[in-house]
Amino acid sequence: MRWGWRFEKRLIKLIHDFNGRLPDEYIGEYISLAEHNECAVALENLCTQLYEYDVVPVPEELTAILELANTMNLKGDTWDFLR
Repeated sequence: MRWGWRFEKRLIKLIHDFNGRLPDEYIGEYISLAEHNECAVALENLCTQLYEYDVVPVPEELTAILELANTMNLKGDTWDFLR
């Protein structure tokens, strides 16, 4: 499913926000996924790695994750463990 360039830009910005808190190769991989219409995979992978690396999203980041996940109709278990 294609959500449009604004959606992809928002996801890419969110991924960039974790620069320095996640390894660079993950950041690059998830941005590439988002740019190639794999936004759901990018967000799911981002959430998993945030958990694995004990990165706690600030409230604004968590809100963005929730909104993006809801837009993509992803299940809560994709991201709710980050709370």
